[in-house]
Amino acid sequence: MKKFLILILFFVSFLKVSYASIDDESKKIIKKNYYENQYAKGQKGIGGSQKKGKKNKKKAEKWISEVYPNLGTECKDCEKIGGFVQPNSIDIEIYRMAGIMPGPPTSKDTKVQKKRGMFRTGLKPKFYNDAKCATCDDCWAIDYSYKREGNPAYHKGRDLPKPFDTPVLAMADGVVVGLFENIQSRKGVEVVLRHKPEQTGLPFYTYTQYSHFNKWPLNLKIGQKIKTGDVLGPNGNSGKRGKKTRRPALHFAVMYSKSPEWSFYERGFLVKDGYWMDPVAFLRNEPPYENKRVKKLKDKKVLVGYQNKQGKIVPEGSKKIWPFTCN
Repeated sequence: MKKFLILILFFVSFLKVSYASIDDESKKIIKKNYYENQYAKGQKGIGGSQKKGKKNKKKAEKWISEVYPNLGTECKDCEKIGGFVQPNSIDIEIYRMAGIMPGPPTSKDTKVQKKRGMFRTGLKPKFYNDAKCATCDDCWAIDYSYKREGNPAYHKGRDLPKPFDTPVLAMADGVVVGLFENIQSRKGVEVVLRHKPEQTGLPFYTYTQYSHFNKWPLNLKIGQKIKTGDVLGPNGNSGKRGKKTRRPALHFAVMYSKSPEWSFYERGFLVKDGYWMDPVAFLRNEPPYENKRVKKLKDKKVLVGYQNKQGKIVPEGSKKIWPFTCN
């Protein structure tokens, strides 16, 4: 028995030493795989997750039947902007796409999100003149289930880590159509801009979303016109967080639609017949832009414009730029 205990202690010590020798990136993968396995078990009904799923489904069904039909907006300034429609005129599928249904996310939500462009494309930004710019640490459409208490989820944008109060820049000319405090959301302070096709050179109406601002952007208001490179607010990490301390980072995302119609709902922004676009695809200078077509491209590098430390757009005349200044 004593020999058996010594053998177990030796084996545990060996595992600890082996794990300590693994690099940080590998540790992240190991941890991610562990949580994904736990989530997979939960999907099979282990640990009472089946009951939890039924409860969330009933909550969503009740909201759809009782709240949604009478849903309006308190954003009176939104009604003055072209394309605005009431939130109850937007299909429920778009609420699922945006991830703003009441209650935790469900597999039905992620199925809709994938249908509407929420999948990885492999695109990578390459900056003009080999400039140094902040790039994502949590990237586009990665599986976020392990960060959402085992609930199915995708990451709906790209996270660019930068120090607190670093100025966040508008990626294109547009108008402010969304300002959200999001006290109970992980997004935190959020700004949404609407861009017409002539402002971006893209054949759609596009919407850029910027989240986690450190403070409420006092210089912005709904309906305000914005120019490429204008400062939207200070970078931060606002929003509901998990147990771990979250680094300051800008979460930025892009939605698009051929329809000019959109809506403002207290839980988030809605785009009629909207689709997700990899934010790097938004910065392409030629088609395709839609994720299904972009994914098929052999060359995944996208040459991206930016604003330098001197406040100049590079290359000159670029309609779309990176949301932080570059060196």
